[in-house]
Amino acid sequence: MKRIALAASFALIVVAAAAPASAQSSATQLKTSHEGHAQYPQVSPDGTSLAYEVLYPADKRRELFMVGFSGRSLSGDPEKLLPESMASSSRYGGSKRVIHGFAWATTGNFRYAYTVSDNQGTQDIYVDNWSAMVESAGAANKNADWDPTTARFVFSSGRTGKGDLYLWDQGSELQLTYDERNGELYPKFSPDGTKVAFVRAGASSSQIMLLDVNLFTSMALVPWEDSDSTRPSFSPDGSKIAFFSNKGTDGVTKFGLWVTDARPGGTPRNVGAAVKIPTKGAAHWTPDGKGIVAVLDDADKGDPVCIFPVDGGAPNCLDTGTRVNRDPFLIVQDSSWKVVYTAQQTTGADLAEWQELYVYDIPR
Repeated sequence: MKRIALAASFALIVVAAAAPASAQSSATQLKTSHEGHAQYPQVSPDGTSLAYEVLYPADKRRELFMVGFSGRSLSGDPEKLLPESMASSSRYGGSKRVIHGFAWATTGNFRYAYTVSDNQGTQDIYVDNWSAMVESAGAANKNADWDPTTARFVFSSGRTGKGDLYLWDQGSELQLTYDERNGELYPKFSPDGTKVAFVRAGASSSQIMLLDVNLFTSMALVPWEDSDSTRPSFSPDGSKIAFFSNKGTDGVTKFGLWVTDARPGGTPRNVGAAVKIPTKGAAHWTPDGKGIVAVLDDADKGDPVCIFPVDGGAPNCLDTGTRVNRDPFLIVQDSSWKVVYTAQQTTGADLAEWQELYVYDIPR
């Protein structure tokens, strides 16, 4: 597979604190030619590449692409990501295989990992610059998340019980959880690499849990039994965790944005009453820990991308000039705040056929 060169530095690029809502310009479309929905854009840690998924609804198929990124435009043609060993038809189903669940590494010799699925439900993980797949024994390996401090990642695997968490460390695989009654999903490393927040998915509810990677101990942070809580993400200093929950909403598919302390005994706070859950992954924090970026669930307002203050108050909704917005990913590039996301409509226009990629500069 051809590779798009990345710069040597893998310092994490994130957005600064929330900017004022005034004097903002419309977003710029990052034009591609896919006949499917663009989803889950992720900019590389050095800011030079963009990875994203494309969903083809008629075929029930997903593909992964990577393309050069220069801040306000794409450079070169998008490259379909596919392990070299799968260039021809294989047990992964040939044209029916699904490539998804991309995750950038932030340090070390491995640039990224992603999941490869076949039409039988088997899901293995491909690691760039590694010689073998992380195999699942016919089950599912997914939700890879890289340790910010070293070249290893945590992932969910269905090879045991209802699904447990494992740690991949340069070929070695270590089981981290042993829960025969529940599944463990959506793991997310803390900034210092010592903790993992994850979802314990049971038959009737899902809770937010915290795992000590060194002690192999887990504890409940959000033990609500009457609702589903999901997609945790740590604040930049590791002291808080954002998550989505349908607690107190008017339907099991409606979610609010919540924040809790990254230690037992905290009191979760609802900071966004109605938001859209990302296609994959979790909500993004501003680096000062004062805001969380998510899409407001309000069709009348076009489902705007907003920055929700952690301490409460009205969200700062960005005037992007687009509607049906999804999957915001924030970066800082050349002292400019940017959000890369997808949208299906520009203000005043008819609904487009496909969800497209956009980038929006937030004036400072």
